[in-house]
Amino acid sequence: MNATPFGPYRLEKLIGQGGMGEVYRAYDTRTDRVVALKVLPHHMAADTVFQQRFRRESQAAAGLNDPHVVPIHGYGEIDGRLYLDMRLIEGRNLGTMLEEADKPLGAEFAVSIVEQVAEALDAAHATSLIHRDIKPSNILITSGDFVYLIDFGLARTAGEHGLTTAGSTLGTLAYMAPERFEGGEVDRRSDIYALTCVLYECLTGSRPYPADSLEQQIAGHMVSPLPRPSATDPRLAAFDDVIAKGMAKKPEKRYQSAGELAAAARRAMTAPVPRGGPGSRHAARPRRRMPVKALSAAAAVVVLAAGAAGLWTWAPWRGTSEAPENLPDGAVASIAAAVPADIRETGRLVIGVNVPYAPMEFKNADGQLTGFDVELAKAVTRVLGLVPDFRDTPFDSILPGVVDGSFDIGSSSVTDTADREELVDFVTYLRAGTQWARRPGTSLGPASACGLKIGVAQGTLQETDELPRKSNECTAAGLAPVEIVVFTSQDEVTTALLKGEVQAMSADSPVTGFAIKLSRGDLVPAGDVFDSAPYGWPVQKNSPLGEALRQALEHVMDSGEYRAIANMWGVERGMIDRPAINGATK
Repeated sequence: MNATPFGPYRLEKLIGQGGMGEVYRAYDTRTDRVVALKVLPHHMAADTVFQQRFRRESQAAAGLNDPHVVPIHGYGEIDGRLYLDMRLIEGRNLGTMLEEADKPLGAEFAVSIVEQVAEALDAAHATSLIHRDIKPSNILITSGDFVYLIDFGLARTAGEHGLTTAGSTLGTLAYMAPERFEGGEVDRRSDIYALTCVLYECLTGSRPYPADSLEQQIAGHMVSPLPRPSATDPRLAAFDDVIAKGMAKKPEKRYQSAGELAAAARRAMTAPVPRGGPGSRHAARPRRRMPVKALSAAAAVVVLAAGAAGLWTWAPWRGTSEAPENLPDGAVASIAAAVPADIRETGRLVIGVNVPYAPMEFKNADGQLTGFDVELAKAVTRVLGLVPDFRDTPFDSILPGVVDGSFDIGSSSVTDTADREELVDFVTYLRAGTQWARRPGTSLGPASACGLKIGVAQGTLQETDELPRKSNECTAAGLAPVEIVVFTSQDEVTTALLKGEVQAMSADSPVTGFAIKLSRGDLVPAGDVFDSAPYGWPVQKNSPLGEALRQALEHVMDSGEYRAIANMWGVERGMIDRPAINGATK
C-alpha cells in the first residue's frame, strides 16, 4: 500500500513494519493532527473472532490512563483493514538501541526502563489487560529517557487462550514465558517474565537464551537453567536473584506484580559490589554479544571435542571392573539387577539417537540433547542404576546398530511395527500417528495428495510407507503421483513448508503438532491424526534388557514422572497406560 489516502487519513511515511502489519506516520484530516496509524494485514479483518477481540481490547487499551502507555485515539476498519490510531511518539525503540550498541546499556538505564514499563503494566493488569508481547521493539524511548509501552491495542484479556497470528519470530519467542509454550493460562505473570528477559538483555547485552531455531528457543525457556547476569559481569551479581525470580519456570514463584520486579531491580542497584569489582584486576569486562551462529558453532566445537564417538555422559564409576555396590540416587535395586551383567558392569546405557526431531529429540542452544525421548530415556536409565551415553547417528542406522551391539537401545521416535520386530524387540512408551501440516489459506490434506509436493524427513515411515502408498493409489486412479520431497532432517522439512517450497508436510503427530504450535499461526493442521501406532525402544532380540526397561518405565509411570515429562513436551495425548514388549499394531 503506497502513501495514499486511507479513509480520512493521509499516509505520509512508513515508519515500521512487522508480522502484525505496518505503522505509518499519517495525517488525520478530521482532527487536523499527525498520528501513528497501525494498519493490520487483510486476513485479520476476515477473522471474525479476531476482529471482535481486537475491537474489545482496543477499547480497553484506549481507556488506560498511564503516562507510559501510548494514547489510542481510535480504531476501526477501513477498506477491509483493521487499524489503530495512536499518538505519534518521536523516539527510538529499545530493540534498535540494543542492536546498534551491541553491548550492555548499563544497570542504571536498564532499571529505569523496567520501572517505567512496570508502571504501564501494573495499570493494564489492574484492568485484567495482558500485553502478551513485551519485548524491546515494543518499548519506545524519547528524549530524557522517557519510556512508552506500545501495542496494547493488540493485547488480550487475562485467561484467554489460543491467539494465532502470523509473523512471530525468534525476536518474540525470546521473551515468552514457559506456560505459553505449554498451552497454560496466560496472565500478568507472563508479562512479568518477559519484562525480566528485557531487563537481563539490557544488563548483559544478550538475550537470556540465544538460539537460531524455534526448538532451541523453546527448550531454553522450558528446561534450561536460569541465566545469571554475573556470568557475564561479576559486578551484576546482585541482579542474579532478581532475574531468577522474575524468570522462574512456574508463574507462582515469580514476582506477582511488575512493580515488585522493578523495586527488586532498584534494590539490586544499591547493593554492595562484590570483590572483583571495577577496581580489581579480576573484574570481568562486559562482553560483546557473540552472533547466534557463532554461539552455535562454538557449542558444536565443544560437543565434537567431547569425543567423536558421540554425546557421552561419563559414568562416575567408569574404569572400575566391578558394578557399584551403592547404586546412584533414583536407582531401584530390584530393577537394576535385571540389567544384563555386561551392560551393568560398564555403568552406562549406550543409546542410539537421531536429531533433530523436535519435540522428541533435538539439541538446545548449548549443543545438549533434549526433548521428550531424551528426558524419558534419562529417567528410565536412572532407575536402572546407569547413566545414558547418547550416540548421535543416522536414523536408518539405529536398528542395525542395536542388532550388532553398537547400541544397547534406540531412543529416537522409532515406530514399533511387525516388520521391525523380526529384527529387534521393542519396549513401547508412547503412541503416535501421522499428521499433515499446511500453510493457512490452502485446502489440501492426506485424502487429496495426488499431484502435490509433500515434504518428509529421510528414513521415516512417511517417506518409506505412507507417501509411496498414496502415490501408487494416485497413479492407479489415473491421477498425478505424489511428488515426495525428502529432506535430511525434520527442521529442513518444516522450513521448506514455511517458505512455500512444498505444499504440505507429513510427519509423526507429536512432531507436526510441535511445529504447528511454534509457528504461531503460520502453519495449521491438514486433516486429523491417522495410522496411530506405538513408539518403542528397540533392543536386541530376546535380551533381558527389554524386561528391565519395561519395569523401569512402569516405575517412572507410577511415580508420576512419565506424565510430567509428557506434559512438559506437549505429547500427553500419546501417553500409554502400561508399556509392553512388542506391541506392534501393524
